[in-house]
Amino acid sequence: MVFNVYLLSIFIAIAFYFDVRYQKIPNRLTGTGIIVGLIYFIIRNGIINGVLFSGLGLVVSTIILLLLYFIKGLGAGDVKLFSAIGALTGMEFALYSLMYSILFAGLIAVVLLLYRTPFIKRMIAIIVAFFVGKWTKKEQDLQAWMKKDVVKFPFMYAVLPGVITTIFLYI
Repeated sequence: MVFNVYLLSIFIAIAFYFDVRYQKIPNRLTGTGIIVGLIYFIIRNGIINGVLFSGLGLVVSTIILLLLYFIKGLGAGDVKLFSAIGALTGMEFALYSLMYSILFAGLIAVVLLLYRTPFIKRMIAIIVAFFVGKWTKKEQDLQAWMKKDVVKFPFMYAVLPGVITTIFLYI
């Protein structure tokens, strides 16, 4: 399990660089991560067990992250990133990494929201706009207003500490 942690570390470092710098994780990187994970576990565990271990990590990670993608919780690059993490580490590690990443993302979001001075005023305005929008049936105006000034950050800010936490706690 140590060698694939080294592979994962290199993979995460490169993905972190691209996501923070360009807000995009290259398909070549995630595709390479998936292929390397499958090949590594096929060599290590045999064809059936290797494909099962790596493939299960790949499929389960992809399905869970696709659900988050469809509700606009994260981008497609993040889905592919966790697909590769699942292929490189297996289902259990990938799920723990995802859990810790979501916890770190929540923490980062709370810090960012509290850091912003007009946070309370904005929350009140959102509630008022929601009810006014529902009463006046101007859903498009409400959606346009809600998209304005949204706090966003690359999910890699949370994935990196999530993966590191998983490595330290479970390996």
